[in-house]
Amino acid sequence: DDFRPYLYKTTDYGATWTEISRGIDPAHFTRAIRADPDRRGLLYAGTERGVYVSFDDGASWQSLQLELPVVPVTDLAVKEKDLVAATQGRGFWILDDLSPLHQLTPEIAAGEEPHLFAPRPAHRLRTGRSRNADNAGKNPPTGVVFHYLLPEAPAAEVEISLEIRDPSGEAVRTFTRKPPEDAEKDEDEEDDDDEGEDLAKLESEKGLNRFVWDLAYAGAEKFPGLVLWNSGLRGPRAVPGTYSARLAVGDWSAETPFEVLADPRSSAKAEDYEAQFRFHLGVRDKLSEVHREIGRLREVRKQLGDLKKRLKADPEAAGLIEAADALDEKMTAIEEALYQTQNRSRQDPLNFPIRLNDKLAGLLDLAGFGDNPPTAQMGAVCDKLVAAIDAELAKLAAVWSEDLPAFNAQARDGGVAAVILGAEKSAD
Repeated sequence: DDFRPYLYKTTDYGATWTEISRGIDPAHFTRAIRADPDRRGLLYAGTERGVYVSFDDGASWQSLQLELPVVPVTDLAVKEKDLVAATQGRGFWILDDLSPLHQLTPEIAAGEEPHLFAPRPAHRLRTGRSRNADNAGKNPPTGVVFHYLLPEAPAAEVEISLEIRDPSGEAVRTFTRKPPEDAEKDEDEEDDDDEGEDLAKLESEKGLNRFVWDLAYAGAEKFPGLVLWNSGLRGPRAVPGTYSARLAVGDWSAETPFEVLADPRSSAKAEDYEAQFRFHLGVRDKLSEVHREIGRLREVRKQLGDLKKRLKADPEAAGLIEAADALDEKMTAIEEALYQTQNRSRQDPLNFPIRLNDKLAGLLDLAGFGDNPPTAQMGAVCDKLVAAIDAELAKLAAVWSEDLPAFNAQARDGGVAAVILGAEKSAD
C-alpha cells in the first residue's frame, strides 16, 4: 500500500542514485519514465493517474495531462517527436508534436511578449477520412502546425495575423482571427473539405495556441449564390521547399522558417511538383476571373433592374427602359454561357447542363490529384475551355467598354444616374 512514485536517476553508472520525484503527487506511483531524445533533460513519467513532464532532468515535475483522461499510464514511448501513451482501459493516446516542449524555456514561459515556436517539418500528404466512424480515433492534422504563446488574450481591437511566405519570399496566405469579409458558408457546405474558401481563424487565448496550415494556397474565388456540380475549388498545395511564417500581434512580430517535405511514398520529382503547381494555379486564376466577372455582371444587372423599376411609371423613359432591356439581354446570354443560372441547389445540375465554369472547376479538382504533372489530355481540355471562356469574356469586356458607357450617356441625357461598374479585384 505504498503509492509513492519512487523515481531515481544515476549519473555514475549505478554507483549512486538520487530520487527525482518532486512535483509528482505522492499517491501517483510511477509505471514508466522516458527521456526525450531531442532535448537533454526533458523527461516524461507515466503514473497511476496520468502523465508528468520534467524540463530539468527530474529535479521538478509538472502535470502534462492536457486532454488525457485520468487513467493509469502503463507505458510511454517517444517516436518521431510524438509522445505515445499506453493506458489501462482507455486505449492508446498520442501527444502530437513535441516541438514546443523542445523549445520551451523559463524565459519564454514567463515572458511578457508573445512567442512563435519553430514548427517541425511537414510532409506534403493528402489524407482521407470517414464521416461515419463515430468510434474512430482522430488523426493528427495534415499540414504545418504552428504553436504560439500569448502572455495575455489580446484586446478585440488588436490585430493578429499569420503570414505564410514561399521560398522566394512571396506571400502565400495571410490568416487572422476574423474570417474573410466575403466568406459565407451554406449549411450544405459545412462538412465539405473541398470548398475553396478557407474559414480558418487564428486562436488568441492566453497561453499556448495552435494553428494548422493545410499547405493549400487560396482557392478559387466565388460569388454569392454559386452552385456547382464540381465543387472542389481548392487552390494548389505547396511544393516541397523552405517556407517562412510571420506572426504579428499588434506592434510585435516574429518570423520562423519551416520545411515542407515531399511525401516519402511518392516518386515525383521536383519538376513534377512545379508543373502540377503551375497548372493548378493557372486553372484556379482563370476560374476566379470568371467568377469575378459574373459577380460584376450581376451587380450591373441588379442596378439595371432597380433603374427600370424606378422609371416604370415615367412615360418619357420608355427609350431608356428599352435600352436597359437590350443591355440586360446581352449580359444574360454571356452569363448563361459561363454559368448555369438555373442552379439553386447542388442537385440541380442533374437536370440542367453544367456550363463552362463548372467544367473548369472539374479540371481544377483533377489538377490537384496526386503528385503528378498535368497530362496531355488535361492540357488539351484546359486550352479548349479557356478559349471558350475567353471568347465570352471578350464579349463582356466589349459590354463594359462600349455598351455600358453608351447606356450611361443615354441615361445622363435623360437626367438619370449612371450604372456603376464595380472595380475588378486582383487575384490572390
